[in-house]
Amino acid sequence: MQSSGKVGVVAVLAAGCFWGTTGIFVRILDGFGYSPLTIVFARMSLAFVILLAAFALMKKLDLLHIRLKDLWVFIGTGVSSAILLNLFLSMSTEMNTLALATVLLTTAPIFVVLLSRPIFGERITKMKVLALVVAFTGCVLVSGVIDKGPAFLPFGIFIGVLAGVGYALYNIMTRFALDRGYSSLTINVYSFGIGAAVCVPFTNFALVAATIADAPGRMAVILLLQSLFVSLFPYMLYTYGMKFMDTGKASILASIETVAATVFGFAIYHEVPTVLSVAGIVLMLFAVFLLNYKRPVKL
Repeated sequence: MQSSGKVGVVAVLAAGCFWGTTGIFVRILDGFGYSPLTIVFARMSLAFVILLAAFALMKKLDLLHIRLKDLWVFIGTGVSSAILLNLFLSMSTEMNTLALATVLLTTAPIFVVLLSRPIFGERITKMKVLALVVAFTGCVLVSGVIDKGPAFLPFGIFIGVLAGVGYALYNIMTRFALDRGYSSLTINVYSFGIGAAVCVPFTNFALVAATIADAPGRMAVILLLQSLFVSLFPYMLYTYGMKFMDTGKASILASIETVAATVFGFAIYHEVPTVLSVAGIVLMLFAVFLLNYKRPVKL
C-alpha cells in the first residue's frame, strides 16, 4: 500500500508537469485565432476519440457502463473542467495580468481542502495547512505577480477566483466518481465527451477546418500533442493518483504545474526566471516534501 501511495504521488506530480505545457499550446493556437473554448473543444474531443479507440482495442467497452443515477457526477466533471475552469480562466487572463490570473487559479487547493472536510470528512491537518500556505506562497513568487505589480480590479479578482472554484469543483466531482467505484478510464472518457459537447456552441468549426486544410500535417501534430499532453495524459494520471490520497493533498501536489510552466518557459521561450521565481520553485518543492514527510517511528 505504501509503494502504491508513492506511485500515486508520482502520478499526480507528473499530471501537474503535463498541465504545465498548457500555455505552450495556448500560445500556438491563439496565433491561429483559436478562442479559449475552441482550444478546449479541440483537445477534449480528440482525447475522447482516442480513449474510445483504446476501449475498443482493449475490448473494455464494458467500462463505458455507468449507473444512470450517477450521470450527474460525470456532467459535473465535464462542465467544471471545460466551462467553469477554462471559461473563467480565459476571462481572468483578459481582465488581469497573466501573473495575477495564475495566482488566482492556485486558490483552488484552498477551496478543495475546505470543501473536502464537510463533504468527504477529510482531515485538515497542521501539515496539510502548512504545505498549502507554502505552496501558495511559492506560486505567488513563481508567477512574478510581485515583480510586475498588477493593478487590482475587483471584478477581475472575482472572475479569477471563480476559475479556482471551477478547478476545485472538478476535484470534488472526480472524488465522487472514484468513491462510486468508477475507474480512471471511465471517469475521463465521460469527462472528455461531456466537456467537448458543452463547448460545441462556442467552437469556431470553420476556423478549425480552415487551419487544418491549410497545413494538415502541422495542425495534426499540434492538435494531437495538445490533446495528449494537456488532456489525456494529465487527467488520466491525476485521477489514478487520487485513488491513493485525499483530495486536498492531490490538489496541492498538482500545483507543481506552475513550476513546470516556468521551466518550460525558460527552455522554450528563453524566459529567464527571476530570483523570486527561483525562490518560489524551492518553496513549491518544499511543499511536496511536507506532504510526503513521515515522522520516523521511535523505537
